[in-house]
Amino acid sequence: MPVMSITLVILAIVLLVVGAPIAIALGLSSVVVIMIFQPVPNMQLIPQLFSEASTSFVLLAVPLFILAGSLMERGTVGRNLIEFTNAIVGWATGGLGAVNIVGSMIFGGISGSSLADTATFGSILVPRMVEDGYPKDYAGAVTLTSSSLSVVIPPSILLVLGAAATQQSVARALAGGLLPGILITVALLIPNYYISKKNNYGHKTKFSIKNVMEKVSSCWTALVAPLIILGTIFSGIVTPTEGAAVAVLYILIIDGLIFKKLKRVDLVEAFKSTAVLTSAILFIATSSAITNFIIAYEGVPKYLAEQLANVPGGQIGFLLLMDLVLIMIGMTIDASPATLIFTPLFLPIAMSMGIDPTHFIVITVMGFALGLTTPPYGVCLFSIASVCKISMDKLVRKAMPFYVAMFITLILVTLIPQLSLFLPKVFGL
Repeated sequence: MPVMSITLVILAIVLLVVGAPIAIALGLSSVVVIMIFQPVPNMQLIPQLFSEASTSFVLLAVPLFILAGSLMERGTVGRNLIEFTNAIVGWATGGLGAVNIVGSMIFGGISGSSLADTATFGSILVPRMVEDGYPKDYAGAVTLTSSSLSVVIPPSILLVLGAAATQQSVARALAGGLLPGILITVALLIPNYYISKKNNYGHKTKFSIKNVMEKVSSCWTALVAPLIILGTIFSGIVTPTEGAAVAVLYILIIDGLIFKKLKRVDLVEAFKSTAVLTSAILFIATSSAITNFIIAYEGVPKYLAEQLANVPGGQIGFLLLMDLVLIMIGMTIDASPATLIFTPLFLPIAMSMGIDPTHFIVITVMGFALGLTTPPYGVCLFSIASVCKISMDKLVRKAMPFYVAMFITLILVTLIPQLSLFLPKVFGL
């Protein structure tokens, strides 16, 4: 019986209930457990674990991608992306809804941040959808659910965190998220089409090749960005961490030097928001490092593997059970700490059952991505409700068809491993 781990969980829950931040709840509980049970002869282990977790080269990609997303909110890349996507799919039934969804997919290929997605599309596209005849709560629901694409489509911050926390290949994990991200995009487009057609949302416009070509020439900065970032990573020219630096450098050159759309105040605000969010993530990473040490020391993954060995259905039964567990975790804990805490816990179990680690990391991130958009604790849900001034209950009701689409996609990726493993093999990762 893993007594230390059970004690840790009880202490952490108590601290969370009384209002302690998750990083403090985890860190303080872990330190208290080590002091009580003394699994190691001295306390020098704690600063060592803190140091190892906070100085990881791979984790350097996290603040850089956050910064790229913050700069995109304030520059022209996000707006150009919306204009180009509108020329491509805006003519169809539910056109601006489709623009929202496809735009989020491309946006995710630059920033990797769902919060940056909700801020950009919530402030720019939701008002345009309302002007075009879409109900505000429906426009918010489309923006809410499509924002989850930014943490599945590479360069996803969650995929970076999940791979780094389990010492797996970050590049392989990022490549594994591309096809599932595209599949989620298609899945979200289906209910948008039928709902818009049924309710006659939006005004149809004619498709124009001339308009598309004009947008290509005027919005090229948004189109080139994901090609440069993902192309350099998957080709092996740069590491994922260096790819994050490429993203920041690209936006600074385009919007800062060439078009001069980023003012000094924009840079200050972008760096400030990046510092705050990065500090929170790294605080959680260092705290969870101690937690993961205790869990590994007591052999909790092995214990859980023994308990789950007889799950009906073998690998498939285990993965379907994990889908439900991951969604429930994502509904109650923010995706970043959930990824740092639970991926190292569950991945060894999955690997002991012969499940590919990249496949499992992608499934984990997809489950947490769904949790980002759902109550009671969905960060993107709070963000959209705040940015667009829409009540959360209205958002959730309108988002239900999209939740179903996302869940079906999660099940498909779970049952068909090649959806997450094909591209890593193609790229030789």
